[in-house]
Amino acid sequence: MKRINYVLFSSIPSPLPSSLQVIKTCENFVKNNYDVTLIKPGTGYKKISIKKYYGLENNVKIKEFASIDSFPQGFKFYLYSFYCLIFILKNKESITITRNYFISYLLLLFRKKVVLEVHHDTNIEGSITKFILKNLNFFNNVNLVNIVAISKAVKNLFILKYKVDSKKITVLPSGSSIRIIHRPNFFFNKRLKIGYFGSLSSSKGINILIKLSKIDQSNDYYIYGGTKNELRKLKKKNTNKNLHFNQNIPYRVLPEAMMKMDILTLPYASVIKSAGEVDDISKYTSPLKLFDYLAVGKIILSSNLKVLREVIGERNAYFINNYENIFEWKKVIKIIKNNKRKNLIMSKNNFRLSKKYDHKYRVDKYL
Repeated sequence: MKRINYVLFSSIPSPLPSSLQVIKTCENFVKNNYDVTLIKPGTGYKKISIKKYYGLENNVKIKEFASIDSFPQGFKFYLYSFYCLIFILKNKESITITRNYFISYLLLLFRKKVVLEVHHDTNIEGSITKFILKNLNFFNNVNLVNIVAISKAVKNLFILKYKVDSKKITVLPSGSSIRIIHRPNFFFNKRLKIGYFGSLSSSKGINILIKLSKIDQSNDYYIYGGTKNELRKLKKKNTNKNLHFNQNIPYRVLPEAMMKMDILTLPYASVIKSAGEVDDISKYTSPLKLFDYLAVGKIILSSNLKVLREVIGERNAYFINNYENIFEWKKVIKIIKNNKRKNLIMSKNNFRLSKKYDHKYRVDKYL
């Protein structure tokens, strides 16, 4: 089946990792000669095209419901769901990919084929969705052709919680679209550039980097993420000159910024909040930036989370056992600075591993 609909409920274009993953998935389906339509609400940046913002090589057809001009919730959630349903029913021979349970259920009622992508527990779902999942044999519907889980932990959760057949769940960690030709060489200056890219949520660890920059004046710290207002507030509170704040940048220029760093960080807390700060995803996450970090072949310094070790190990990263101990972070940074041989080997390992987690590989497994 060559016609695919991807139903998105979040904003695009936007800095949201979920939107980035979705559009890159759609683009790679197009590269594999599928007829793809991304269905989206009328939200996201208005003054820049999706193709330009994400640096797409291929056009993806867009069906936008402009009247849904804010995040679909409450009445607008159900209205948008029915808009999507009607549009998809007009395409008789198609398959739909989505992360949303309710639209999946509507499509299954009409015997449409669905691939459901799941990223974490269902705790934050509404009462109607929870009723559907628990009582209406949702996961065993024959037209639910695949459940894509982003980690083994997510797969195990659905097997235990909803008795889903393990054969019906495909584990596909996130991936990267970054491709550099040459792996970087390491000629560390006296001052290291230590970078973080992503959400400014405290659970993602920027507070650790801010504290670390104050006790480690011998290196420079770069944080990429957030809005002008968010950064303005942070700059007022943190005036040390070795700490540099930058707004979210479009994905097309992300590789250039990452390549300027010596160390890239994943300073996660033990509890990681999802977008909207509504749920703990620390057991299930598969962060996009991890795969971008691998793709640029840089040194990774990370909190020691079990779910991250599904992808990387000691050959790919330096791990911090107690993420709150900023002195442990400082100590490991000093070790990195004095271990050029290990860094070169780690860079080679990461560069090689990233080839396994590109979007082209992922879309081959979706269907």
